[in-house]
This record gives sequence, C-alpha cells and structure tokens, in this order.
Amino acid sequence: MFGGHIPEEPAPVHDGQGDFGVKLNPEKMPEALKDGTVNEAAITRAAGRVLYEIVHFGYLDGQSKHEVTAQAIEANAKIIEKTGEDAAVLLKNEGRALPLKAADLSSVVLIGPTAGQVDSIGINGERSVGLPQRQIGPLVAMKHISGVSDIGFAVDDDMTGTTVPASVLSHDGQPGLVRTGSGTEQTDTQINFTVKGGNALPANATVTWKGTLTPPHAGNYWLYLQAIGTNAVIRLDGKRLAATGAFQGGVHGDILQANQDNVVPTTDGLDNVRRSVDLTSGPHAIEISTSPDTSNAPVQVRLNWYTPEQRKADHEAAIAAAKNAKVAVVFLWTRLTPVFGLPGEQDKLVEEVAAVNPNTIVVLNTSMPVAMPWIDKVKAVLEMWWPGDEGGWSTANLLLGKTSPAGRLPITWARSLEDYPATDPKYPERSHKGVDHKTTYSEGVNVGYRWFDKENTAPLFAFGHGLSYTTFTYSNLKVAKASDGGLDVSVTVKNSGSMESDEVPQVYLGAPSQVPAGVQFPVRALVAFDRIHLAAGESKPVNLHVAPRHLQYWSTAQDKWVTASGKRTVSVGASSRDLRLSETID
Repeated sequence: MFGGHIPEEPAPVHDGQGDFGVKLNPEKMPEALKDGTVNEAAITRAAGRVLYEIVHFGYLDGQSKHEVTAQAIEANAKIIEKTGEDAAVLLKNEGRALPLKAADLSSVVLIGPTAGQVDSIGINGERSVGLPQRQIGPLVAMKHISGVSDIGFAVDDDMTGTTVPASVLSHDGQPGLVRTGSGTEQTDTQINFTVKGGNALPANATVTWKGTLTPPHAGNYWLYLQAIGTNAVIRLDGKRLAATGAFQGGVHGDILQANQDNVVPTTDGLDNVRRSVDLTSGPHAIEISTSPDTSNAPVQVRLNWYTPEQRKADHEAAIAAAKNAKVAVVFLWTRLTPVFGLPGEQDKLVEEVAAVNPNTIVVLNTSMPVAMPWIDKVKAVLEMWWPGDEGGWSTANLLLGKTSPAGRLPITWARSLEDYPATDPKYPERSHKGVDHKTTYSEGVNVGYRWFDKENTAPLFAFGHGLSYTTFTYSNLKVAKASDGGLDVSVTVKNSGSMESDEVPQVYLGAPSQVPAGVQFPVRALVAFDRIHLAAGESKPVNLHVAPRHLQYWSTAQDKWVTASGKRTVSVGASSRDLRLSETID
C-alpha cells in the first residue's frame, strides 16, 4: 500500500487517490459544548449506543474472557489449502498437458520467482500479510508431494538478490560504511545483519550507515533494502530513495511484516523494498537508517542488489533450462499495475520459453484478467489467483493431479482491454475519470458478461468458464413452476471421464419475448448454480431453484417489481458461453 512500486512495474501516475473517508471537524468537544454545536443530550445518546453494544455482547456481565486463545493454525491451514485448490481455474489445457506426468517430473523445470516462493497475497493493502514462516513455495511442495528431488528451477528474476559487495562501499576514501547510533561508532564493510547470519543487531537498535556506493560501471541497478524487526530508509545522493511500508503511528500497526513491500519476502524471510536506479560511474552518497517498531525483535538489515549482468545471466539460464527440459512451467505474477498486463518482461519470458519448449505451461498469480498475447503458444494456463499462505501446496496438488481444478471465472476475461465498457474509448462517460468528474454506468443492467452478450463480443474466457481433468455430460433438463412463483430446474450431470472432480452446473435465463417499453433486459442472466462432486463415471441429478425475483423487473411506472410475461429460454451449461441444454417456458 505505502511501499511504492517495484522495478518490474511502471512508474505510478498520480491522478488523485479519491476520498479517504470522513474529514473530521477540528473543533474540540469543550468548544462545541460552549458554542452549542453539541449538547449534553447528544453526548449521552452517543455514549448510550456504545454501552448498548457492550452490554449486547456480554462485556459487562463479569463473564468476559480475557486470556488470549491460541490460533488453530494447523486446522486453519487445511482450510486455506483446500480453498486455494477450490478457487483455482484451469483456463486452458490443450492435449491434457496437465496434470504433469509422474514419469516426466525429473525433466520439468519451474521458472520464475513465484515458483520458488508462493505469491500468497499479491500486495499488502487492506489485508493480512499472512504467516511467512508457513509459506512453502510450489517447487518445494512439488518435491515433497512427488518424492522427486531433482525438479528443475530457474528464478529468471531474483527478488532476493545478493549482498552489495564490500568492494563498492567506502567512506572518506576508506573501505566500508560508517555506522553511528546505538553503540560506538564503527565501520561495516557490508550491510548484512541477520539472524541466519548470526549477527543481527539488538532489538530496538537505531543506527545509521553513511558512505559512498561506487558501482563498477554505469547501468541500471536494482537496489534492495531488506529489513525485519525495524523500519528502515535508504537515501541515495542526498535524496530519499525508498522506505519500508510500515511506520510509527501507521493505521495498521508499526511492526514491519515480511510481506509488506514486495511480491514475496526475501528467501530468508525479510521484508524487501526494491527499487530500480540508473547509476552513473563514480561514487554516489548512500545512507541507510533504522527506526524502532514495537516488535522487540532482533533488528535485521541488509543491502542487496541485482546487477544488470546478473539479470541478463539469470534470464539466459532460464531459457536454457526450458530448452533442455521436457516440460517448462512458467509462473507469472502481478500486483495492481499495469492494468490488464503483466509487470516487467514476463510476456517476453513466456514467448521465449514457448519458442524453445513446445510443452510450456503457465501458472498465474493475479487478482484480475491480464492480456495473454502468448495464449496460442502455450499448452495450459492455470489461474491460482493469490492463494494465501498454503498456496504453494495448493498449486503443487493441482499441477501434480492430486486434485482436479474446478473453479470458475467470476468475471469475463476479455481479449483486449477495450472490450470492457469502462475502458472502451467510445464510452468516455464510463471511464474512471468520467465526464465532468462523473462516471455514468451507461450500460445499464448489462454489466460484466451481459455486456459481452449484448455487444456479441467473443471473450477470451467466458464468465463461469473453468476446465477440469475430466469431462462432464448434461442430460434430462426439466423446468417447472415452483410453489413460490420461481422455477425449479433439474438436470442430470455425469462425470464421463476417468478422474473424480467437481462440476459447476449453471442456469441462465434469457430475456422475455415480450419486452415492455422502456425496460432493459440482458440477453441472458445467471440465475442459479451449484458445485457438485462426482466420482469417475458417476451420474447425479442436480436440482436448482430460480428465485421469483429473477423472473421480475422493477417497473418505474408502477413503482414495484413486476413479473415479466412471454416466453423465456432457460439454459444450463458449464459457463455463460457453454450452454449444453435449453428449454423454453411461457
């Protein structure tokens, strides 16, 4: 949230951050009582509301429990792991590329930083940053589950980097940076103080390092300020370059978390503030300072970097590993920017991997659709979203076929950003900037997938889309009027494949044949769905109820809900564009 953009992301464009809530009246209560803005009765009523809730929840009955209840971490972990599996969406699976074959695992290479470490939360924002100590990456999880220890890995983009060497750090012509603050002044040849290294600084240590950084040559260097147990700031050439995303007085606490500022923590569990800097040859003034948080943990601070030479070498190593493997699995990630795109050169990575390996599989860690210019060049795409602390295990179970993916897209995945009304230049009133600072939802009821149906635009992946490792057939559709005025829909679903899996039958209701003047209906609308589990070869009747409201529209003329008349089509299928059976009702 506050950590700033990272090297792979485009520089942010600040066009206003919106209204961050209530603007408080600076007038103090004693003043308000004196001038009559507030009276005592109003204060009594406000206090009474607070006391009412305290009584309501039993906090004044003397029975309140004050001891801290231990978290059920292991039990919760199982739920999180299953949720990650249930939510995953298999977007493409050409030639049954997934699940990975057991016989091929020793010739599989995983590529990308989020293959080695799980991209659990994407970006911190208004959410828990998780328990990094539990976060096992897909690579380790796959090795553990499969028992195959030589599954290949190529980082391509090393988010931990290496410690800035002593040879480029100096002060007043002498080696090292000068440390002042807690304790006596001294010189440190490198900034690398960690628990793992056995030299972490004491809790609450407040220190500053100053000196010069002299790179071996000019170029684009990625500097990584890494810390935990403290907050830290780095300044370069007298200017503040970056700081950790937690700070004293912060809304969400001042304790720095390992997942605060980057896609993933460092490989040894430190927070990671990463910045891209164009350095000229010659010395650059550098300063790193810490300030206490309230963790009372050992202070760990490290200055790492990722040189242009190492970035080039790591990328070439990834392409070489893909070329020499039978299957290449490329892990891709995004946070918030770019919109409808992948940060950095991840698209280029997929293109290059697919050019040398015909069996390329992509695993996505995104929160939204992204452009996929390479979609026709890869065999499979698995969307894992941001799967939480146990997401490495969830990802491994799905890739290895320990469970079948069965999640469905809750959004339409467009082929281009312009396919959405909010980003189509033809509808400026619909954009986030709007017209005269007002955004108008001019599509009316045709929001989301309904817009694509109205415009007859083919999505890349439809609303409700999701594949599995088996196949399903639909039969015996029956539609009947329900006692509450809605509809009862029944359909038989059969697992016609060889693996147990979930299926999500979906019911869509078409527009009525007789549309009253001035009333808008979508081409079709999702009105019911269910998620069922079927063993291989199993057949099951599924009963779905369509509530009466789905058959109605709001009449502005009559100021009430009215049931639409005329013929309507009820369709059942596996997505909004994969409708297997239909029946017309009157």
